[in-house]
Formats: sequence, structure tokens, C-alpha cells
Amino acid sequence: MKKLSKFLVAAMLGLSLAACGNGGGTAATAAPAAPAATSESAPAATAEAKPETASSSLKVAYIVAHLGDKSFADSGERGMQQLKSEGYDCKTFEVGDDASKYEDQILDTIDQGYNLIVASSTYFDQCHALAAEYPEVKFVIFDDSKDPADLLPNEAVIFYAQNEGSYLVGLMAAAMSKNGTVAVNYGMPNPVIFDFVTGYVNGVLDYNAAHGTSVKVVTAAVGSWSDPATMKTICLDQQRNNNADVFYQVAGGSGDGLFEACVETKTWAIGVDSDQYQAYKDSENPEKADVILTSMLKEVGNSLVSMVHSIDKGEDVWKKTTTLGLAQDSVGYVSNDFFSSNVPAEVQEEMSKAAADVKAGSKKVKSYFDFASEDEFNAYVATAQ
Repeated sequence: MKKLSKFLVAAMLGLSLAACGNGGGTAATAAPAAPAATSESAPAATAEAKPETASSSLKVAYIVAHLGDKSFADSGERGMQQLKSEGYDCKTFEVGDDASKYEDQILDTIDQGYNLIVASSTYFDQCHALAAEYPEVKFVIFDDSKDPADLLPNEAVIFYAQNEGSYLVGLMAAAMSKNGTVAVNYGMPNPVIFDFVTGYVNGVLDYNAAHGTSVKVVTAAVGSWSDPATMKTICLDQQRNNNADVFYQVAGGSGDGLFEACVETKTWAIGVDSDQYQAYKDSENPEKADVILTSMLKEVGNSLVSMVHSIDKGEDVWKKTTTLGLAQDSVGYVSNDFFSSNVPAEVQEEMSKAAADVKAGSKKVKSYFDFASEDEFNAYVATAQ
């Protein structure tokens, strides 16, 4: 496996990406020492306004398995809704879980006249094949890492430094654990998901080193992005067998089962991608919100809005990978009243300082893409077990 540092190009595309509640930042230079805590409940006006030269010929198709995950997919949908409110022609296509049908379903959107396809890394292979066949159609793949040399002239990739946000919630998890074991459970294994795990483990290990503790990390894969029942069983087993008491979910729709388990066992949860506390507080199951200390944010919706704006203005975003992390306020964590009331002030301060250090470049968070192989990644995770 290539190291990320050898092929990821941090090509800043003029994206005026801003984490809600934090203010904007477009430069990759060191940011001021300020907390990375953000909240998606803040106004969504952080993405730049639709350019005056907006093209009426742009038709955007957002490809997603299912909406309603209160997480990753819904964050992207908020971006689509913002674009719609600005006058863009956007449509969301829910393509389900049958990978054998993905290419035909994406082809259907092209046949319907959509000339900008926006999809996550799940659909890269299908989009890449169609990009070669339809060079007049543009493809934006987000949440992926690709060597620009492997991209076609009509492809652009957005990569998020989820390891950095996960590092911060890993520090918090270790601090909040009373039993000395925390968990990170994910939907299915892939390099991006392993990057979440790497950052989380790094946060726990650094907390241990700083405080003389020995908090352990257990991990598990559900095998699906939409199987909350299995996720719940996994978490209950980890609580019973490992005494885990803080659970981080990186599992899409399966994550709901983690929150159910935490309600049942009276343990803490950490959400992902969106402000899941607020999402559940506004749902038919508000009791699930009261176990979610924070959520690690990945500002998918804002990044997609900014990318569409850049494309519409004719900026050269193609055959490039853009990396967005704490320094660009593109990942972070939710700091709301519930977080402030339940996480001790000294832990909040430690998280803020760590975020400032990462932004300034004085702290480098470990990444899955820095490992030479998956075996090396597994060995690193094992040091926390």
C-alpha cells in the first residue's frame, strides 16, 4: 500500500469550507490556536454564496445508498438542499445496497441529463468506469484518497482527515472511561474507516501517556452499514465481556444500534459525521440523544457546496485530490450544552489544546495511510488492546 504522504495532493481549490460555528478558513497554513469544537446545529451559512456567474447547465446528481442515517449521507443531503435553495438543479438518488446495480443506476442519472455526479468512495469503481465512457460528464468522489495520476480529466476527489477529528474524541473517550476500556465499532472495513480507527487509538494512547493510565480499545465490524441489530449485540457483548463504557460508532445506519445499547447499559456514546445528539433530540427517540457526549464532525455538506461553486466558476478542480482537515475546519467535534455539562472542563481544555496543536502542525496525528500495510495497522491497534 502506498503511503498517503506520497500521493495525496492537498490542492486547495478555493473551497471556502467552514465548520459550523467556527468561521471559515481556506488556507492550509497554520490556523489560530482555537478550539476545533463545532456544532452542526449552527446556521449553515458558512458555505460561500452561489456565484453570480452560476451556470444553468449544471445538473447535479447526488448518489447515496439511503438517506435517514442522521450521519454521513444526511450531511451530504444538507449540502444538496442548500444548493437547491440557491437555484441549482440537484436531485438525490437512493441506490440501495446491491452493488451489482450501482453502475446501471448511476448510468440512469446520466441518461436523465445529469452532468455532474457526486458520490462517496463507495461508488468510485462504478463512477470511474463511467467517467471513461462519458468524458463530457463530471464526477466528484468524496471521502476517498486517490493518486491524482490515476484520475481521469473529468474526476475530482475530496478526502477528509477523519483521523484528526477521531483523535480528539479518542482523547475524550479515554478521559471519560471509568472502567478503563473504550470501543470503536464500524460498518465495514475499508481504508477510510481504518483511518477513523487509527486516529481514535492514537488519541487514547496519547491520553494514557500523558496521564499514566492504561485505557484499552476494543474494535469490531458490523459487516453492514444498515444493521443496527447486529451493532447493538456487538456493543452489549463488549460491555459485558470487556467492561467497555464509551462507544464510538463509524457505521452509518448501523450506528443506531450502538446508541440503543448505550441507553440500555447506561454508557456513553460518540456519534459521527453529523451532530447526532441534535438529530436524535429532534427524533421520535430523544432518549438516545442523552447518551451522545459529542459527535466527530465531517463537514460533507459544506464541502460539496463549495466544490460545486468552484466547478461552476470554472476553477480547475479536475484530476486532483483535495485534503481537508482540522486546519481547514472541515473536521471537528460538537460542543453543545450537553457536551459542556457532562465533559469536565479540564478534558474540554485538553481537547481544545490538542486541536490547536494539530492545526498549528506541532502535533501530527497517526493515519492509516501512513502504514506500509494493513498488518502494520493491525499491530498498531493491538498496542491499545
